[in-house]
Amino acid sequence: MLISLLLLVMAQAAAPTPAAVPAPSSIAAPDTRSMTLAEVREFNAPLDKGHPYFIRCRAIEVTGSLAKKGRVCRTVAEWRQLQDDGNEHARAIVDYSRSRSNGQ
Repeated sequence: MLISLLLLVMAQAAAPTPAAVPAPSSIAAPDTRSMTLAEVREFNAPLDKGHPYFIRCRAIEVTGSLAKKGRVCRTVAEWRQLQDDGNEHARAIVDYSRSRSNGQ
């Protein structure tokens, strides 16, 4: 997890940032849990879609409801970190199951 975070930071530092897109250091990380959809759109307006602080929202199904949807908004960096953590966890499960013998 730490290695993937370091690789992400190194890749962002090596990539050239266009003049129109503010650098990550000039923008404070947003608190996506307390933002409305209008605030998300306003925050995203000057940012490129690949910017680590660009906020992406996804609709999720609410458990126990046939029609109700919830909205989860996170930054691009947070979505990447969640994906990396999930992949790392899945690899650990597969490695563990492969290391056990068939008799156990």
